[in-house]
Amino acid sequence: MQIRKMVSEVMIYDADDASCSTEANNSVPDVGAWTVDIQGVHGVAELTGVLDQYVGIRQLSFCTHGFPGGVYFRRGCLTAGNLKSVVVPDRLFGPNARLLFMGCETARGKDGEDFLIAAGKHFFAGKGGIVGGANIYILGLPTGARLPILGGSSAGWHRGRLRLYQFDPSGKVTGNQVVKAGLPF
Repeated sequence: MQIRKMVSEVMIYDADDASCSTEANNSVPDVGAWTVDIQGVHGVAELTGVLDQYVGIRQLSFCTHGFPGGVYFRRGCLTAGNLKSVVVPDRLFGPNARLLFMGCETARGKDGEDFLIAAGKHFFAGKGGIVGGANIYILGLPTGARLPILGGSSAGWHRGRLRLYQFDPSGKVTGNQVVKAGLPF
């Protein structure tokens, strides 16, 4: 019998990328009642095993590099095309859970929106929840925090935005919102 961990947030990072590893390991693991567990993975093939270690989490954060429509691991990217290869345990998420992709430009354009919707339907099947991702470059801070900022992308210069989708248990999108983010200048 496997004993599973119950934490507030699981933070996934690319174990083969020094910058992601440094940011993740500089994160504060416990903040009051919010507890964070940090897991380095080498690629998509390891995600199922990592997710199976947890129960009732409130947030799953991917702190990796990104591109429009996916997140980057040096040993294989996670995209809408291979989401189904990741087995999401029924007991992984607690109520009102969130899935956050914190890599640069993950939610940019149609590819980004399609990825967020596919990820929300897959990860929150039978539960519902909220998925989000940034449409611009992300500033990684020494504390481990990541912030969508003002900057250039292949779509031009503009303020960062966080795109959010809410799903019901049947996988239907019940709401969406774009939130301005970034530095106040």
